[in-house]
Amino acid sequence: FHGSLYEFLRNSALDARNFFDGRSVPPFKRNQFGGSLGGPIRRQKTFFFFDYEGIRQGLGVTTVNTVPSPAARIGQLVAGPVTVSPLVAPFLAFFPLPNGPIKGDTGTYTLASQNITTENFVTSRVDHRFSDYDAVHATYLFARSQTTGPDTFDGVLLGTFSQRQTASIEESHIFSSSVINFARIGFNRIVAEQ
Repeated sequence: FHGSLYEFLRNSALDARNFFDGRSVPPFKRNQFGGSLGGPIRRQKTFFFFDYEGIRQGLGVTTVNTVPSPAARIGQLVAGPVTVSPLVAPFLAFFPLPNGPIKGDTGTYTLASQNITTENFVTSRVDHRFSDYDAVHATYLFARSQTTGPDTFDGVLLGTFSQRQTASIEESHIFSSSVINFARIGFNRIVAEQ
């Protein structure tokens, strides 16, 4: 039997600040890990291989938005006062107040948020030799991923989910030194949601 284990860690302690970040770098943590194992089930006849990889990640994301200034919300515009319709007023609450510079009727709203990602990925394979002329192998793959994080105004939690499964079986038969036949059958299923 042969196998391997691995782990990769990264965090924001050594990351550089980008142009839109505030005084500090948004937090970032990534842990990628996994392992593999393979070997014989029956000597010289049947073999297997299995691999798993997982990712756990928290990614800090900085977004910069333009929002109405406090004065503009009550109708005090640079061009002159206007009446804010009672039908429009409730929708102004969807925009957060500026937390950065204000220029004229708008201001800057900056948000440092976290996108959380979880991924699991599995592959497996089994090979079997019936004879020097006949062999079969089967593979199976499974992947599942989910990411969640707030929208750019930190008002709604957004997310994506995907799952994929693939299975296949292949049989090969050697008829002669110049003729070989491969017969394959497979299954594939993908689910994606937002």
